[in-house]
Amino acid sequence: MMREDAIALRKRLKWWPSGLGFFGWILISLTGTVKKLYLFTSPAFPSALSYRVDINRADSLHLLSVPGLTPWKVHRLLRIRGEMGGFRELDEIEVLLGKEAWEKCGSFLIAPSGSIYPSQKVDLNQADSTTLVRGHLCRPLSARSLLRYRKKLGGFSSWEQIDSLKHLNAIEKYRLHRYGELGSRTSKHAPSKKTYQTLLDLNRASIDELEALPGIGRKTAERIVRYREKLLYFTHISQLWEIWGIHPDNLQKAQPYLYVGPPSKEPLSLRHASIEELAAHPYISWKLARQLVRERMRWGELPIPPEIWEAWLPDSLRIRLIPYLKGD
Repeated sequence: MMREDAIALRKRLKWWPSGLGFFGWILISLTGTVKKLYLFTSPAFPSALSYRVDINRADSLHLLSVPGLTPWKVHRLLRIRGEMGGFRELDEIEVLLGKEAWEKCGSFLIAPSGSIYPSQKVDLNQADSTTLVRGHLCRPLSARSLLRYRKKLGGFSSWEQIDSLKHLNAIEKYRLHRYGELGSRTSKHAPSKKTYQTLLDLNRASIDELEALPGIGRKTAERIVRYREKLLYFTHISQLWEIWGIHPDNLQKAQPYLYVGPPSKEPLSLRHASIEELAAHPYISWKLARQLVRERMRWGELPIPPEIWEAWLPDSLRIRLIPYLKGD
């Protein structure tokens, strides 16, 4: 038994270093630390005080060595640099990253070289998408959004209208201000009487007519028409806020040019509508549709007076549903 214990102890001690080996490990660690300190402090190694990079040529590793540039900021710099054809001046870096980050990294960046500046300012009320994209003032998607908005407004009259576009990033807004100007609006971009002086009936307006209003794009107009088909007709302008995916600020821009006219369709008949037809209405759930059909069957074949079928409706939905139902 003692022999087996001695063998086990010998195996354990075999993996422990000897005294000389232990001091050897310490010496190797100290040597590596001294070597690192020498490299970082030697003139041959580019220290943080002398290391400068060209913002248009540096890769991600070089940019990560710049103080104040985190991986997320480097990723954003490289993405914007590729989309905008490179940076034209260091002021764009300050606009993109913010003043706090710029104070940390600005002195370690080299100003872009070989940048091509426009010989004259671009008239943003006359320029087409090709001019904006080839001049690296906008990305293709932003240029199309800019031209659509200009068409709706009949031309830009203030810089606030351009800054309100959500598709524009910080560099695009900076370059439009820096290299663009707001020329006079011609008759080609003049607003039509139909768009600004004639109110549109929300129950009869087409997709093209809705798209012509300020704040409403093609997708928004299509959503309004689809919701109107499910709803049958609008009873109040506030029902636009029930449509999913539409920003309230855009609806406020279009609201002065809209009104709710008389219904364009007949209400749902509680005597003849099926469960599927009732449940297709946005205000009626499947549970409520089945309940209305059961109440109808209990009532019989006679017309249902309003005071009867209105009592079948939940209190929370009664006011909203009354304009869309009838009992005959």
